[in-house]
Amino acid sequence: MARHRSSDPSAQQPPAQAGRRDAPITLDAFVANVYLPHVTIRKRSWRVDERIARQHLSPAFGDRRLADIQRHEVEDWLHGLSTRGLAPATCNRILAVFKTICSLAVMRGLLPAGQSPCAGVSCFKIHTLRERYLSREEAQRLMRALEKSDRPEAFAIRLLLLTGARKSEILKARWEHARLDLRLLIVPLSKSGKPRHIPLSDEAMAVIRAIPRQSGNPWLFPGHAPGKPLSDLYLFWNRLRRSLGLADVRIHDLRHTFASFLVNAGHSLYEVQRLLGHSDPRTTMRYAHLGQASLLAVAETVSVFLARSGRKNTGEHKGGNFIPRPYGAYEGCRASPATR
Repeated sequence: MARHRSSDPSAQQPPAQAGRRDAPITLDAFVANVYLPHVTIRKRSWRVDERIARQHLSPAFGDRRLADIQRHEVEDWLHGLSTRGLAPATCNRILAVFKTICSLAVMRGLLPAGQSPCAGVSCFKIHTLRERYLSREEAQRLMRALEKSDRPEAFAIRLLLLTGARKSEILKARWEHARLDLRLLIVPLSKSGKPRHIPLSDEAMAVIRAIPRQSGNPWLFPGHAPGKPLSDLYLFWNRLRRSLGLADVRIHDLRHTFASFLVNAGHSLYEVQRLLGHSDPRTTMRYAHLGQASLLAVAETVSVFLARSGRKNTGEHKGGNFIPRPYGAYEGCRASPATR
């Protein structure tokens, strides 16, 4: 006797059939059975997509068929994310994941071409590129406060400021990666998809040596869950930054600060690129403007050589060689706050 087959096309499809044209499934089912298996082997940050889908997409559209979701509903939902206090950049990341999910649905034939509910939904405009660098005084004040704490978060933040490393590179570091004999912290797989070697200064090596080591635990910074590293620094960091009057400073700004100190000390963008682990030099160019004041002072040297007779002397001659005035002494040339 032939088995009875349900005539309801909305019945849950098994994973093997989830991508067929004749399988109209809900957003939740598509994400679980098709999208996540697809991106897990293609995208290192697939867990971010999973979290976004679970926290933001599923509550609004999880039980809806993809073909039934309308563009105006997506626009209203996106506006709702903003009114709940999410930053424009965060809303844009969430929308980008939704668009990627719908694009895969089109590719799998679950949505007609050009019929994605996200088609035409615009991202929020981000008017300014936020840049925050700690001044030398702020950085020193922060470091002194961190040195007074024996919390693992304090050790981790000290390393962030001393190395310019990404937060994930420090929190996921294992003891086997801390090669103090080579003065390196090895990142087996960096954001660029390649191994990275972070040089360790004397102070950074002293911080690593001072970290309490748990027997049998491979992580520099063990987490609360067994076998897992420390997952985040926010709660500790938020209390600390507010107590120091640095409430607008983010963890990632410590990486910017590391770069700004290097540039203002006269190091080349190539050196900064290597230390930050940027695969594309254009990423490092965001720090180019920090060195403009010192470059202007150097350029004045040529102007003085070619100046007409009678121009006010901006330097002095010693032994037949021209000695330009010190950096910052030229009118209109002042050090940035980060260099004072």
